[in-house]
Amino acid sequence: MAARGSYVFVVFAMVVSITVEGTIDEELSRFLGEKEELLRTLEQDVLVGYQRKCGTQCNFDRNIYACSSPVLEEESVCSQDYGVSISTDAGCTTCSNRKLSMSRSYVRTPSREATCTDALNMDICLSQGLDNSFRENWMSMDKEESGVKWQFFASQSGMYRMFPGVAQERCHDYDPRLRAWYVSATTGPKDVVIVIDSSDSMDFRPSTSPLTLMGLTKEAVTSVLWTLTHLDYVAVVSFATLAQQLTIQNKNTLIRATRDNIQALTQEVRRVEPNGHTNFEAAFRTAFDILRRSEVVSRTAGCNKMVLFMTDGEPTRGEREPEQLTQIISSLNQREDGSKFASIFTYSVGELADTTITKKIACNEGGVWSEVEMVGTASLAEQLSQYFDYYGTLREGQGQVIWTEPYMDAFGAGEVITGAKAVYNTTTVPQTLLGVVGIDVAISATEKITTDKQDLLDTLRSRSSSCADIRESSECELEQLRQKVYEQGTIRYENNSAKWCDPSLAQECTLPVAEQCDNQYQQYSNCRNHSTEKVDYVAASCCSRYDEPCPSFTTRISSSLQLLSISVAALLSFLYVNMILPS
Repeated sequence: MAARGSYVFVVFAMVVSITVEGTIDEELSRFLGEKEELLRTLEQDVLVGYQRKCGTQCNFDRNIYACSSPVLEEESVCSQDYGVSISTDAGCTTCSNRKLSMSRSYVRTPSREATCTDALNMDICLSQGLDNSFRENWMSMDKEESGVKWQFFASQSGMYRMFPGVAQERCHDYDPRLRAWYVSATTGPKDVVIVIDSSDSMDFRPSTSPLTLMGLTKEAVTSVLWTLTHLDYVAVVSFATLAQQLTIQNKNTLIRATRDNIQALTQEVRRVEPNGHTNFEAAFRTAFDILRRSEVVSRTAGCNKMVLFMTDGEPTRGEREPEQLTQIISSLNQREDGSKFASIFTYSVGELADTTITKKIACNEGGVWSEVEMVGTASLAEQLSQYFDYYGTLREGQGQVIWTEPYMDAFGAGEVITGAKAVYNTTTVPQTLLGVVGIDVAISATEKITTDKQDLLDTLRSRSSSCADIRESSECELEQLRQKVYEQGTIRYENNSAKWCDPSLAQECTLPVAEQCDNQYQQYSNCRNHSTEKVDYVAASCCSRYDEPCPSFTTRISSSLQLLSISVAALLSFLYVNMILPS
């Protein structure tokens, strides 16, 4: 009987456990689903703004740059709910408060060079209507229960509109397009193999750089690695005379791109030192071996695959003849049904790099080749971003909401998860990427539902697992992508004869040009003059005395209600006295 009783108890405990887990999963799904609806609302508001296009009148006085407007001081409210001031100036380092604008968003740009371009100013104009939605979302939600911190929109030009508005010491050095949430929202889950040349010649240091080509490549690869999320799988291959995978945890397959794994992988990248000859064939064989092994053991995102190949030279070992080498790579990249296994992006690093073979490989595989002449960390990192621009441009249909794993918010709101969704204008043919809407949610809000981190991660991944559908591109679309130039935060098109895979298409394929509107909505006076306006950052970012906390929103509301009740009581007393007592 005792044994039977124990058995019944175990079964009962299992049933209770399953019921509790089911309830938690339902609650977590409901919680995330509410945030996804907010994102879809923001998506529709972006579409409305952009579809008005030339009918939009822009008032730049309503668009605030986060680092240079006196309105920061005039309209800010005091909050403890979004982290402390990040100022390092004397006095402000102990500030436990944050000044925020709950009436409008503030704008940041990727660089000073990008700030006054036509494309970025158009995005500022066409997205300014989002402030109404930001405010309505904030007013309608329970701040404590929802956990929503920042709401934002990042455009394809690199404009970043953020609510609540918050003072920043600098606002021309933040490129949202290189953030993991932006890349993931535009490309979906993916498998990425990064192949880097580590031959002797990579030890060369250009006269314009304090770093060698190897050093610059390491910095750029690190930047790309941090654009990946836990939805992706990744591997890095170093090649010289031979090729080898940079492994962690003794895994010779792709690994999930969690933050811990990326941190470990960047350490391995830093250990690579130039030595030996240059063997392209070994590099590509190793890359495709990794992709195929990973499929066999299901260590893959199961979606689009890509190879990013970086070199400063031409092959000196293995197959060196261009026609034979491209045939070998084409064979490696072919599935049994004849389709391509992966998209290939090649990069010739440095002004002395040979370009013939690297360009031929990309052209032959329907990919994109870039000649990185302006050697520098930012330049190379921007050029590497072509891979997600490629997928963002050729994507079909609207993207789904993706969720990042927990991380520390760069703007001081603590540990958050980010939900993001790519916004496409489907009224154009083909559809065009406008940007990405997003929200940051405090991890403390999810912990009220579950403290099981793995359960949270599994739920986030399951809601973000749909593959991006990439349509068949026309030759002109590919040639246009190849003519894009990424430099100092800007994107432009150039008719560079060296970049055409098929020079005969140069006359047939016209390059995109900015649409001109008659109503002159792009007014640049604020844009050009705002950098000369100075606001003391300590005053703009800290509240009251630096050593005294300010009330939270809830406390302020309670105080206001208390004051209102006192006023009402006094009024009633006054009326009572005047009605009863004779005049």
